[in-house]
Amino acid sequence: MSSASERRKSSGGDGGGDGANWMDTYGDLVTLLLTFFVLLFSFSTIDAQKWEALVGSFTGISPIGIDPISPEIVVTDPIPRPSGMMPTIQAQAEDDDDTNIDPDEAQAEADAMELEELREIYAIMSGFIADGGLDAEIELIEDEYLVRTILNEEVLFNTADATVLVSAYPILDAVIEMLKQVEALYSMVTVEGHADIRPINTAQYPSNWHISAYRAVNVLGYLRVNGDLDPKRLSAVGYGEEQPIAPNDTPEGMARNRRVEFVVEAGERGRRMPPPPETTTQFDN
Repeated sequence: MSSASERRKSSGGDGGGDGANWMDTYGDLVTLLLTFFVLLFSFSTIDAQKWEALVGSFTGISPIGIDPISPEIVVTDPIPRPSGMMPTIQAQAEDDDDTNIDPDEAQAEADAMELEELREIYAIMSGFIADGGLDAEIELIEDEYLVRTILNEEVLFNTADATVLVSAYPILDAVIEMLKQVEALYSMVTVEGHADIRPINTAQYPSNWHISAYRAVNVLGYLRVNGDLDPKRLSAVGYGEEQPIAPNDTPEGMARNRRVEFVVEAGERGRRMPPPPETTTQFDN
């Protein structure tokens, strides 16, 4: 027998497990190739069901599904947006139109609306005075963006005093009712105190500024306690003798200047007075 035959015989004659080792390696290689192609197939065709099946084949459980991002979505719109979020050409045009509004025209429209409110306020208040027969006690004046309700000193106070007379309560109650009828239209009611040019110098009221301010504040206090009006739209100010409405050279003129006014501002315009400085004034009592 030749040496080659002996080698073939000896190599196949022992049997055992050495001859099957190549099958283990081959099986591992085929499994890896199968896994590789499955992965390629899965990623090349993004499908929710296939994705879940693939994940389940590896984990043995059904995964909590999160939809994979489609390549088309990534390309066309990196950030998905809800419907209606993308501005249209028409919406952009409307925005451009809003920015092109003439400020003068917008202000003119606002002024016209406030004038309409002023006329409505004046009509309601004048009707209230006429119906109540209050023409002798209350004077109504229409000003630019303002309606002034004037009460003379003798109706509200004694001479050289700022205490509201009890006899004036019905008149102030009527003013309260009148203001309630136009409360939805006005932006502010300012109670103004005024004096004539005669000087005053008492322990309680050292000047006309003091007595005019005290009168305005006391009337405002009556409105707040008895009127149930919005306190954020009420204010009081004293002008002394600085804003007369009649000459101070006659007793009748000085009597008209000693007065309290309820200044009703129409809309948001009014006099547009600057805010007062952040200071406090201590009145001597």
